[in-house]
Amino acid sequence: MKGSGATLSILFLFGAVPSAKVTTIIEAFVLPSFTSTAQTASTLKSRTGKSCPFHSCTHFPIVSDTNVFNSHNAASGPTRELLSRQSFQLYAKKENDDDDHIGKDKRRTEQKAVSVPIAQRIVMIWKVLSTRVLNFLPTLRVAIASFTVGAVFALTVVFVPVYNSVDKMSEPVTLFETILTDLDQGYVDDVDTRKLFETGVSAMLKSLDPYTEFEGKQEASDLNESVTGKYGGIGLVISGTNIPPKPSMSSSIKSITSDKVNNNKILPNEAMNDNMRLLDDDTIALDDDDDDDGDLLEGFGMSSQALSQKRRDEQKAYEKAVERGIRVVNAFEGYAFDYGMRPGDKILAVDGWRIEPGTPVEDVRNRLRGEPGSNVEITFLRDGVEGENKVTIPRTVVQIADVKLATMIGDAKDGIGYIQLSGFSSDAGREVRNAIFALQQVAENASNGKQSLQGLILDLRGNPGGLLTSAVDVSSLLVPKGSEIVSAKGRGFPGITYKSRVDPILDPNTKLAVLVNESTASAAEIVSGAVQDLDVGVIVGSGRTFGKGLVQNVESLPFDTALKFTVAKYYTPSGRCIQSTNYSNGGSADGKYKASKVAEKDKATFYTKNGREVKDGGGVSVDYKVEAPKASALEVTLLRSGIISDFAAEWCKTHELTNNFAVDEKLYRDFQQFVMKQVKDGDLKLDSIYRGPINELKMSLERSGYTASAKELQQLQSNIMQEMSKDFEKYKNDIKEDVATGILARYLPESMLIDRSIQTDKQVLGALQILRNQNQFNKLLARNEMTTQEGSSNHVIASSDRIV
Repeated sequence: MKGSGATLSILFLFGAVPSAKVTTIIEAFVLPSFTSTAQTASTLKSRTGKSCPFHSCTHFPIVSDTNVFNSHNAASGPTRELLSRQSFQLYAKKENDDDDHIGKDKRRTEQKAVSVPIAQRIVMIWKVLSTRVLNFLPTLRVAIASFTVGAVFALTVVFVPVYNSVDKMSEPVTLFETILTDLDQGYVDDVDTRKLFETGVSAMLKSLDPYTEFEGKQEASDLNESVTGKYGGIGLVISGTNIPPKPSMSSSIKSITSDKVNNNKILPNEAMNDNMRLLDDDTIALDDDDDDDGDLLEGFGMSSQALSQKRRDEQKAYEKAVERGIRVVNAFEGYAFDYGMRPGDKILAVDGWRIEPGTPVEDVRNRLRGEPGSNVEITFLRDGVEGENKVTIPRTVVQIADVKLATMIGDAKDGIGYIQLSGFSSDAGREVRNAIFALQQVAENASNGKQSLQGLILDLRGNPGGLLTSAVDVSSLLVPKGSEIVSAKGRGFPGITYKSRVDPILDPNTKLAVLVNESTASAAEIVSGAVQDLDVGVIVGSGRTFGKGLVQNVESLPFDTALKFTVAKYYTPSGRCIQSTNYSNGGSADGKYKASKVAEKDKATFYTKNGREVKDGGGVSVDYKVEAPKASALEVTLLRSGIISDFAAEWCKTHELTNNFAVDEKLYRDFQQFVMKQVKDGDLKLDSIYRGPINELKMSLERSGYTASAKELQQLQSNIMQEMSKDFEKYKNDIKEDVATGILARYLPESMLIDRSIQTDKQVLGALQILRNQNQFNKLLARNEMTTQEGSSNHVIASSDRIV
């Protein structure tokens, strides 16, 4: 019995016995030892009349003496009576005999009875636990099953897309790495894997749109300067040679860079070219680089004579660039300009480091820059001043001003101000705010406190955009508090809506005109669109804005590089997206993106606050049209060639600037003679903007054997030269103004040059006329007496395009 108990305990503790069998084991090993005890207890009851404490227990197979009698229930009455009587006699007789044993049996029975409740309790407790577990098991099974299904579903939702993404990305990444490794290890010549990588990535990104770009270390730094408007330097823009000459047709000369960012990282040239090509208006197709004409056609029919001439022209252009050296293009007010540097100065040395002929301009720029607080000594030559000049300028954090000019236009008593905003860097909002405050103060002083600013012209022409948040800051100065300014959404872009949270500092009664042109883009269009949709001002210009409704994000990458990529489209308060160009992924034969104009039938109609109709898909159209003067082919050539700057340098050698300076007839004739001498010497080609298409056609004709037609093209070029020469008289006034600006730029700061130019600017004068005419202004904005009285209503057009 002891061994059985130990075995049961071990089996129970280690769970070796299923619960269903435990009861059976207990009954088999434990209960038999209590059978005699139960029988004795039954006998004791029959003898003493006392109940056995276990007799009523139905869990034990107890056999009692009363069961013997019960089995004779079917017998007759006398028989039962006889048996009962005999049984009683036997019981009475035995009672005396057993009296001596009662004490012993009683003690034995009590001892055994003590152990009975312990076994009974074990069985009862086990059965209760088993029953509860069995009753709870269906619920537990459901809970476990639900948890399992939910966990599997959640893991599937989370990890399957990740796995698919990883699997989708792993193959091209592995292939790209393998290709680079194979080329690095096995190509016939040494290769620069970094350049190969950048070339491959650039080609990949060019299949998307012109704004998505990989920025190397230098490009990333330039981009950061574009959006922040800050860099460590002295505030100079310089130009010079970048690439040494090569004895091949594919060589090119790029001559412009700067102490600051001179190229436009916000609005790339490719995007501008696409936009110009898709414009409805007639435009002059300008060749961006006449030195590259025919590069792709080399070896495909170009005559040896033409090839030799091409190389001579390249060599001559390079030698001229080397002779010019490193020149100052612009000196910023508050920085290098205040220390005496002027446009046209030729830099000879930086901190004693002499600049040799052909020195890359980037090397000079890097030496001019440095830690803010340090000094740099510049040695330079100036036309009209004998000998070398030296100046020491402290390096500082240069803040490139977005507000180029803030002034009153016309009579100050009229209270009309003018602000030229050239970009949207991080401080654009603060600069515009300060400019408005200053103009308001000037207007109050001019009227002896009788009136504040009556009108404001915000000039956004040529503004390429910048930071989205800066556009919101500027708009908040002009539109009612609570007004929606812009919203943006994209496939993976967290949608957001920007609203004005402050009261405008521009009084609602101050009439506002915004000047725009085809180069007004991105953030500048956000401001223009908000002003138009909320009917707080009139948009003035010759047509429409650029039409860039895309938002780019700049993601920092390892090794000081960055990725600029398109993440969203933005929407004006009326709900329209002004993106004018559709880009298709890899739509062209060379894998580059395909650009197409938004079709007229695809343009949707929206409504401004006052109910005026506006459309999407084509930039911001003007409310009041004022045509801008068209630049002639001759003027474009003169401006691009730098011939005006060269003439200004010669003029400064023999003349001094006076207060009443003007380009008179004599000075204009001197300029004409200077230009024609450059043409005769071969240093200037007046027909340069047409040379690309003409040379391409000429080579095609020569390859086809059409020599007679090729000769006719030569006559065509001669005729073009004669026609352009006549433009000196036809466009005299415009060219005179250009010459005057070129000369004055060597003496005056940029703000004074802008102030001088707007006095005769036709579009500025047109905007001024609108602001002086209250009735016409209200009519353009569809204002009635109610809307005029309400002034600064917070009404915003609802739109389904809103996402946040």
